[in-house]
Amino acid sequence: MSAIRIGMYPLLTESVHGRLREAGIKTVSDLIVADIETLSQSTEIPYKELLALRRVLLAQNASFPVSGKDMYETAMTSISILTTGCNRVDNLLDGGLYTGEVTEIAGEIAAGKTQFCMTCASTVICRAKQNVYYIDTCGALSVERVLQIAEHSGQEIQESTFQRMRCHQAFDIFSLLSELENLRCQILQQTDGFYSNMKLLVVDNLASVIYPVLGGQQMDGHGLMVTLSRKLKQLAVDCSIAVLITNNVVGGDWDRTRSAALGKTWSHVPHTRIIITTNNGQRQISLVKSSKMKTNSSVSCVITEAGVCNSADPS
Repeated sequence: MSAIRIGMYPLLTESVHGRLREAGIKTVSDLIVADIETLSQSTEIPYKELLALRRVLLAQNASFPVSGKDMYETAMTSISILTTGCNRVDNLLDGGLYTGEVTEIAGEIAAGKTQFCMTCASTVICRAKQNVYYIDTCGALSVERVLQIAEHSGQEIQESTFQRMRCHQAFDIFSLLSELENLRCQILQQTDGFYSNMKLLVVDNLASVIYPVLGGQQMDGHGLMVTLSRKLKQLAVDCSIAVLITNNVVGGDWDRTRSAALGKTWSHVPHTRIIITTNNGQRQISLVKSSKMKTNSSVSCVITEAGVCNSADPS
């Protein structure tokens, strides 16, 4: 809890504050757990004043109880499930991308991570008719490719369709952190109608901005990575949006011993993690982390002009 400061309560004068500190009472929690009678004797502060002070500070700092029913209703009204554009992947993810969660897709270079992101973005703006914010860290985003995928979606493409998508480039971690904070402020302020209907945030690729600050002389790299993870989760939960991020893989041959990059610290960040691999032209997408579905399951898909599709049904 917060520290006890002069002025928090009329009776909390400089004299009272000093005697409490001498007795080892520095925070609100220290005062709450202390024996008031013993504390009164050691500090020579009247018992009734200490009791009143504790009641006021407890009321100001304690959380309000919330019933399970209220929590359930809040969750149900804030959660949406966004289709990825590929039925097999949706089934693998128990419906698709969940708002309030961070989903990570990891894979080698040219495995299809960016194609997956562009397919998801195109599907959200065309089918769900919701807004997408796309942060590109490695110059891989192609608006022409997103348009091509959209044209194969079966939905009518209008001039307003691509107004539902905004793009930003951030080539280092500091630019990315700044943009995420700016994005959070925009969503909470609701001064721009775009952010009111925003449901998907894509960050492609995280590894390209984190690798340069890890190791060597970069002593604060780990702290920056933790800060980035906190901002991504905060955006997902506080703003009720789905966050889709991409990552690289490290490890052995093909997909048997490969895992997402950035180490154990980062492994706890995504709520859901899938790994995409390439084998004889087919893409294999494997679920390796999930709080909803059984892991170590996988599906096959292909990348066509329509984006990431079921291998048996490219349309």
